[in-house]
Amino acid sequence: MAKDFSENDSAWADLLISKAALILASVILFAALFQLAAGFKDLEAQEQLDFLARDFKTEVDEVEIRSIQEDFPSKFPRGSQETFDSQGTYYYRFNEKEVFRALPFREDVKVLVSGEYVCLEAEYNERSFRAVRPFACRVLPFNESVLQEKLRTRFGTDGSEMSPLTADYKEILTFLQNMGTQEIILDPEESISVKKEHIYINDSEGGFAFGCILVYQ
Repeated sequence: MAKDFSENDSAWADLLISKAALILASVILFAALFQLAAGFKDLEAQEQLDFLARDFKTEVDEVEIRSIQEDFPSKFPRGSQETFDSQGTYYYRFNEKEVFRALPFREDVKVLVSGEYVCLEAEYNERSFRAVRPFACRVLPFNESVLQEKLRTRFGTDGSEMSPLTADYKEILTFLQNMGTQEIILDPEESISVKKEHIYINDSEGGFAFGCILVYQ
């Protein structure tokens, strides 16, 4: 058979073409499999980022729920007991989550929080990853000292129980909503404080208070 090939150039050409085609097909197949595997990894990373954004949003919202349970224990019995410090502050850490530690780009994750949402962003392998979840409660992206200073500057009092605001309620809400549009960047490797804070008002209809959730580092 080797003698036949040596005497037939077209047979050799067909053999070489067949082998080249087989090699090319293998290269294309391996490239496709590699792209498919990379696509699955990107999809998994996006799902992990979505999970983290949802988990943080849920924890922030539940601080509001827990505060209601504290105020009305008979109507809203508590489930699992979470750990708060003596000031009523709950702490969240992304780097304690196994999902976060499994991210291929954990060092590049940026956590952004405003009064409306939490957003996790990252760049990896020339691709952008982003996960956004809206809060279900009123959130302000700073601590109580900053809140009181902003209220004092705008209304003359800091909104504490001993120094309630005297402005119109709607005006106060509008002011807080505008402040809530500010976006801050949080470090996912450090503890994030989540705390329920009450703002006291004393207007023509009497005194009352309403709450908001503060998120800060």
